[in-house]
Amino acid sequence: MRFLSSRTWQFTYFAMQLNDWNWRGKDILDFGGNIANILRDPNATIDEQRYWCLDVVDEAIEAGRSSYPKAHFHFYNRYCYFFNPTGVPGLRLPHLEARFDYVIAYSVFTNASRADMLDLVGQLKGMLKEGGTLAFTFIDPHFHSFPEQNEGSNLFRRLKKIKSENPEVDIDALAKEANDSQWCVLVDNDQLYVENEDIRYCPPGLQKSHYVFYTEKYLKALFPDAIILPPANNEGQHCCVIKAAASG
Repeated sequence: MRFLSSRTWQFTYFAMQLNDWNWRGKDILDFGGNIANILRDPNATIDEQRYWCLDVVDEAIEAGRSSYPKAHFHFYNRYCYFFNPTGVPGLRLPHLEARFDYVIAYSVFTNASRADMLDLVGQLKGMLKEGGTLAFTFIDPHFHSFPEQNEGSNLFRRLKKIKSENPEVDIDALAKEANDSQWCVLVDNDQLYVENEDIRYCPPGLQKSHYVFYTEKYLKALFPDAIILPPANNEGQHCCVIKAAASG
């Protein structure tokens, strides 16, 4: 049960980013929503019966379904390094008998490959209602999300955590490799891929982690129609907001 999330502040984060605290009457797709902890946020105003969750972790889907029987939970058996390494690569999103006012994804594309992000963002946009909004988070490697803690950039903060667990990792060398990079992938805590994802094979049972970082400028280049917002709610992740065209 190691992939069951304990985060409960996702609603507050997205409500701040979207400047909308009243989600009643709206259809919501929580992509990568795990056990639907967004519904546990004390500020949440989501109607349970109008909430959908897709996740690659089957045990999370079962737990969410048990907790919220009026909501809609679907296991999405797509390959994902570490989280679902035996899944189907490139599996398309399932057909859901709804279109959505908001599609949200918290800390999903921080773990998925760049190729998967580009594919899935396109598919998720197609699930929006007219005038609907897709919002997902990402981590800028060079941004200092918590300057008051004086811990450096987001990438270096992650590397320092890794070193605290494994002193043998040369985090200074890894950080130097990523200097001025637009995006990079940190795999299994000691492999850094700079602006490429030709990741060497690792058996599912040995996979440890897969962190993907994008600069704000690079995300804007990938999604020119998006609005990029800085971190909110004392969290370290930026938000990419893409709106579907309104009718008329």
